[in-house]
Amino acid sequence: MHSWLRQRGRRVLTTILLPMMLASCSGNTNSTGPAAPLPTGQNGALTLWTTTNAGCYVSDGSNNSCPSGTNNNMVTALATQTVSLSTQYLYVGDSQGKVYVWTAANQAPTSSSATCNFSFTSSVSGLASYLSLTTYYVYAVSGSSLEIISNSGSPCGTSTPTSPAISLSGSGTTVGLAIANGYVYGVTSTGQYYSVAAGNTFSLTHTPTTLPNLPSTATIGGITADQNGIVFVTDHANSAIYAYYANSDGTLTQINGTYSGNVDVTNPVAITTVYAPSPTSTGCTTGPCEFLYVTNYSYAVVQLVLSISGSEPNFSVGYTEFNAPYTSCEIIDPVAMTSFPNVVNPSISGNIPWVFIGQNGMEASSSCFGETTYGNSVTAYNLTGE
Repeated sequence: MHSWLRQRGRRVLTTILLPMMLASCSGNTNSTGPAAPLPTGQNGALTLWTTTNAGCYVSDGSNNSCPSGTNNNMVTALATQTVSLSTQYLYVGDSQGKVYVWTAANQAPTSSSATCNFSFTSSVSGLASYLSLTTYYVYAVSGSSLEIISNSGSPCGTSTPTSPAISLSGSGTTVGLAIANGYVYGVTSTGQYYSVAAGNTFSLTHTPTTLPNLPSTATIGGITADQNGIVFVTDHANSAIYAYYANSDGTLTQINGTYSGNVDVTNPVAITTVYAPSPTSTGCTTGPCEFLYVTNYSYAVVQLVLSISGSEPNFSVGYTEFNAPYTSCEIIDPVAMTSFPNVVNPSISGNIPWVFIGQNGMEASSSCFGETTYGNSVTAYNLTGE
């Protein structure tokens, strides 16, 4: 599972590399010498959710044991769902095949809303949820199987997966799921993508196919989608981000939006996006703005703001690194990250977190916000000035 992230000396690595990261900037420059350090505290920058315990919002498992995750499993997949102005869900998948549903709130909930009855016994690598009228469809991938649970009135409930499971054999290891323009898209580490029509469909709409114009050396790390139907994937091996448009037939078309050459976006993995109401200092000075967050080689979160021009399907995407990368002790081997991708329409209250990162392991050798044993949980964030 994402073996490239299983590094040692995480704290030391972050400390050594941070000065270099702060001196970087997006795009190319003809000037000599190091670039000016990126600012901090800009609108849109991640801020740890104030009610968390050592950064922990919910732990793995049906009962919240933040911040200690000693008896819990690693968090390997995350997803969110907006139902209404007042109801939002957080889905958490772990290394033992379990999936839990939490109702997002200002104060971290004490127990999950549901435990989904998937049949998995190994790591969940992708999660998504779709609401059609009153029926919730929860999608999860483990190994070479995609399972779907449909339940009326609430996510999962006591329902079991539809039978048979969708086989993904031969396509590689799925690294994430995302929903765009009515389809659930999955992408594998080898660069294959597939899709399922969201809702009452239980077979592949588009069978695994290589992402358009993908370099042969690519290793895909993560996937996310925005409110425009644009799908972003990270290329860990080539330190790049690619952008695609989700077509009405469940296929993807590459658009002008490849991002590479920024030292901060070295070996990117998890990725997520938030369309938020307020502008930031550069790259988007009139709100609303779309922000993109990407984890990198040193367990930092690179913070980008997007400029999107054109119209579907011919969008063009530009990227600006508007704030220094977010680094903090609570980030542990992050292979999963999610967010509420559009908090403008509907207008989701800033009284709940908007961004979540999974802790893929435990830390017991150093102190973090006064805690010496923590991990196997989900950390939560809001956005400065939003």
